[in-house]
Amino acid sequence: MWYLGSLLNEGIYVGCNFLYWDDLTMDNRKTLLIASFLTLVAAGMGMITRGAAGPAWTAMGIDAVRFGEIMGLGFLGFGVVILFSGIIVEFLGYKRLLLISIGLHFISALMILAAPSLHDGWLVADEANATNVATDNLVNLLSYSILLFSICAGLYEAVINPLVGQLYPENQTHYLNILHAGWPGGIIIGGVLAACFQNETAWITQIDWQYVVASYSIVLVLMTTIILKQPFPETASRKSSAAFAVLFSCFLSIPFLVLIVAHALIGYMELGVDSMQTKLMEGMVDNAVVVLIYTSALMFVLRFFAGPIAHRVNPIGLLLISSVLAIVGLLWLGSEIYGTGVFMIFAAATVYSLGKAFLWPTMLAIAGERYPQCGAVAMSTLGAAGMISVGLVGSAMIGAQQSNAMSLSLEKSSSVTYARYKGEVEDVFGYKSQTLNSGMQQAAMDYDAAVKKNDAAKQAEKLVAVVAAAAADSKEDVRTNFPDDSAAIAKAYNTGGRTALKNTAMIPVGMAICFLGLLIYYKSIGGYKPLTLEDVTGEGGGCGGDDEGAEDISCSDDAADDGDPLAVSTVEEGAEECCGGDDEGEGGGGG
Repeated sequence: MWYLGSLLNEGIYVGCNFLYWDDLTMDNRKTLLIASFLTLVAAGMGMITRGAAGPAWTAMGIDAVRFGEIMGLGFLGFGVVILFSGIIVEFLGYKRLLLISIGLHFISALMILAAPSLHDGWLVADEANATNVATDNLVNLLSYSILLFSICAGLYEAVINPLVGQLYPENQTHYLNILHAGWPGGIIIGGVLAACFQNETAWITQIDWQYVVASYSIVLVLMTTIILKQPFPETASRKSSAAFAVLFSCFLSIPFLVLIVAHALIGYMELGVDSMQTKLMEGMVDNAVVVLIYTSALMFVLRFFAGPIAHRVNPIGLLLISSVLAIVGLLWLGSEIYGTGVFMIFAAATVYSLGKAFLWPTMLAIAGERYPQCGAVAMSTLGAAGMISVGLVGSAMIGAQQSNAMSLSLEKSSSVTYARYKGEVEDVFGYKSQTLNSGMQQAAMDYDAAVKKNDAAKQAEKLVAVVAAAAADSKEDVRTNFPDDSAAIAKAYNTGGRTALKNTAMIPVGMAICFLGLLIYYKSIGGYKPLTLEDVTGEGGGCGGDDEGAEDISCSDDAADDGDPLAVSTVEEGAEECCGGDDEGEGGGGG
């Protein structure tokens, strides 16, 4: 009942403050929240539907390595762009940058829609000119399309996070969590579309892959019609008369630097596990995509309840509890639950979902509440830390840990099988990972699945495939022992996935340490409390100061961090330099 009471009280509070922004009505800011929500729906739909296009792309000549490279561009573009887009949004404004991003997003969709027909033309040209460039051209086209898609996703994030934080300053944690429910919502919609219409396993009927992948364009049309009609508030730098350099004052705050480290760990865990989840759990359930859709559905629902929970425990406490739940969930998923029933797998996935649901948006809310003078820069910096962490390290390291654990398990259980399937040793940031021959490994995994389904035709197909991938001097040995080898490899694969999940549980341990430190820090200065732009800059009488005699950023009697020793030596100095503060009248406190 406390959920309902908190939500009702919050609704009354919001209703009494609908004139907080100069020219925005209550209905207007709700509309802008919906438009921002839809940007993440479009991003989630595009991510999961293009992932499901793998079989169609394979039929067009794109192998697994190239497929992975193309998909990796989705992380690269987002992480790099969001690092700088916080500054871009302060120059261009919210509405203009959103419309530019939507235009680029449409171009990405058009490139996807044109890919099959262009590929057919390149095949004809290859045949006429005795060349072999059709696949290379297709890879380039898809790479540019997905890179552009990820750039748009980064620009969206740079706009919507500070925008929603600015529209709902009285409860940023709640509304940023609602905003970010759009991402799992898009994954759910795209996952259902992929399951119904993509590939030979389509639940309803198979249609050409490009139409499903580009289906997010429908959301773009809706977004455009909404955004064109609405007024937007000014960004933090335009609303404030403070110098532009004040946007970067958050980097002088030690707590903010801790937040950057924590968000890098969040990106590693949340996005790293999500990107590898179907691969890590392949063989544990009949269709691992169902687990991803289930966890996304939980996140979608849970993020609507972050506000009432945060009111009870405060945002830092919520993050600490979430980290502990993530540790428990990953350790449980990594335990010996395979073979104990689907219920146990989904129970463990539920605990993990409870752990990860609030992390990303609540971190952004803290950046907005504690560093309002930094606008989009603070939120974009955290987003960049998370995306670059998973893009450069997270996914690769989780995959390497799975591969190495699988190889060690196979060598221990059947050394002769290991010798037949042994691959190369890969180096991932100094971590040595022993691999198996990827072609032979996949054939063995598929054969084991076909045995469980009594699919004789598929078994024969995979026997041919594994022999073709084997070395010339071991083909007969591989053929003779394939049934036993495939069972051993499937078992070792599950061991590798569980080991990678257990190893990843160390990441939320680091997060918990960061949040515990921040909780103790804020407790020592009177408790966590959001700051307003007036508190920070002293404008509008918020601190009773002006540009000529600006007081300290925590000069308000209500400032929770009055006397903050870290802020005195960091953010206060930044405020003095950037905001016109002088030595007189400046006390202790900060951002």
